[in-house]
Amino acid sequence: MALRDRQWKRFVNAPDPELLTELYEPALAEAVRYDRCCAYFSSSVLAVAARGFAPLVARLLDAEEPYADAPVRLLVNEELTREDVDALVHAHGADALAQKLAARLMEPRDAIEKERLALLGLLVKRGLLEVRVGIMRSGRGILHAKFGIITDTAGDALVFNGSGNESANGLIANYEELEVTRSWEDAERYEHFRERFDQLWAGNNSQVDVISLPAAVRDRLIRYTQHEDMPIVPPRPVMSRRERLEAWMRWRFALEAPWFPDGGRNSDAMAPGVWLWPHQVRVVEECASAWPAGRLLCDEVGMGKTVEAIMILRRLLAGRGVRRALLLVPRGSCVSGKRSCVRKAGCWCRGSKGSPRWCGPMGTRSRRSIWLRR
Repeated sequence: MALRDRQWKRFVNAPDPELLTELYEPALAEAVRYDRCCAYFSSSVLAVAARGFAPLVARLLDAEEPYADAPVRLLVNEELTREDVDALVHAHGADALAQKLAARLMEPRDAIEKERLALLGLLVKRGLLEVRVGIMRSGRGILHAKFGIITDTAGDALVFNGSGNESANGLIANYEELEVTRSWEDAERYEHFRERFDQLWAGNNSQVDVISLPAAVRDRLIRYTQHEDMPIVPPRPVMSRRERLEAWMRWRFALEAPWFPDGGRNSDAMAPGVWLWPHQVRVVEECASAWPAGRLLCDEVGMGKTVEAIMILRRLLAGRGVRRALLLVPRGSCVSGKRSCVRKAGCWCRGSKGSPRWCGPMGTRSRRSIWLRR
């Protein structure tokens, strides 16, 4: 699919997921060239927008013919993290990562998410990525323009500009506004930003001087900043009211299903920490259906008798006449038995020493608070 084959929203914003889902991911997935004047850059953007950057990186690495110039060009100001600068200038780990990718031991998306600094170095080393630093000729202020051009194989391009930086915060944390236009519908705007980027990149702007990143490091022009201290997790798509109601109904049904007359299997499925083997399912069904008559569990060692007992108890507690159960276990197994009840069956339990505190899936509670929560 080419850029022209998709409908693009004119205005997108962050931290709404549409900045990722409506621009970065689908556009970069079709790109062969990416020019970005982003003011501040952080490699964290690669992990956040991995779904878009991964196809672009794979396409660049698999290209049969060398590029005349770097297909990914980033124009940034002098504020960068030390980790990103070291990766871009010294290419630490680039050769090892190249071997993993060549041997198919790692996919580009895995490299972006797990070894993005080494990937930056590899792209620079192969001439696929170039970073230049814009310095104000007046000595005051910083390069702060923010726009980008994404081009596909047909030569069509998307142009976007707005407040967003090329960083994880710029995509999923900050409030940002971007406007997106298409080169085949607004040629004048495309030519404006194309000429502006090429002028800046070549250092022909009267207000901004542009130098290579290694030269900026050598001349001590880089002002090192702290790395973004935030989990790099893309936001979930915003759910509509109908979708939220449907999700609530599904969870409500799942929570209530164990109490249905034929809800034994549902009770097993909703257990938080166990998945029964076929022979255990038969044992649990037989013993639970036989209650109040008793059964003796006689499986061999290691066949899961403890789990069977816990899951039988879980079924009986789910509206089948049992409200409390007394477990008589060897003293040495008391702690492990209580832990199994909590972690595998989601049951509340208390030791035999008369403690008023109960242990359960939500931590420690008093008996009164447990009944109030019910």
